[in-house]
Amino acid sequence: MMSQLRLKNGAIMIFVTFMLANGFSRFAQSATVSFTYEITADATAFGVPSIATPSLPTTVIGSGSFVPFGSAIYSEAGTITYRMLPSGAFVPASVMNSFTASFNGGTNTFMGTQAVLFGAPNQMGLPTFSSTLTILGGTGIFSGATGLATATGVANPPSGVEMAGQVTPLSSAGTGQITAPGLNAVPEPATYAIVGLAIAIAAIAKRRKTFF
Repeated sequence: MMSQLRLKNGAIMIFVTFMLANGFSRFAQSATVSFTYEITADATAFGVPSIATPSLPTTVIGSGSFVPFGSAIYSEAGTITYRMLPSGAFVPASVMNSFTASFNGGTNTFMGTQAVLFGAPNQMGLPTFSSTLTILGGTGIFSGATGLATATGVANPPSGVEMAGQVTPLSSAGTGQITAPGLNAVPEPATYAIVGLAIAIAAIAKRRKTFF
């Protein structure tokens, strides 16, 4: 009778400890995950810049690799602003776009804003740029996501005068962090402690069952 009571109490303690551990684990799953990424895309400006219209609509369509999340279809839409050189030629100065990164056929996505500043040409004479992704939401595992990422890149525009609808290949690489309730987190120390306690209680209950 005594041994049955002890076993019953032990089982209750194991169940309660398991539920606590599971609860802490679920709580810890709202994680901040670091990632690296590379994007290759084609940018299109609709129109020709001028003194009167230095800003034009633009789109960016391509693909990206986001580690550890995998490959994504990447797209942007917004506005590109040009500046005029002393020669009278116009060159890109900045971009403000909305972006979407879509994973697994659109099951998981995150989106936000993309701010780009163009810098001096590189050694090959190609325009360079720095970008900041501000993550403002998502779907699937990225539902409710927030985050920030920065990158540097290079554009490879066709030679000659800027033409309406001109397609410019882009490539960039950077790092960032994203936080979302659906992302898997590394268990916190408290979770490890509770799981360890559950294992210890299970071991004690097993020994009592053997001796009684």
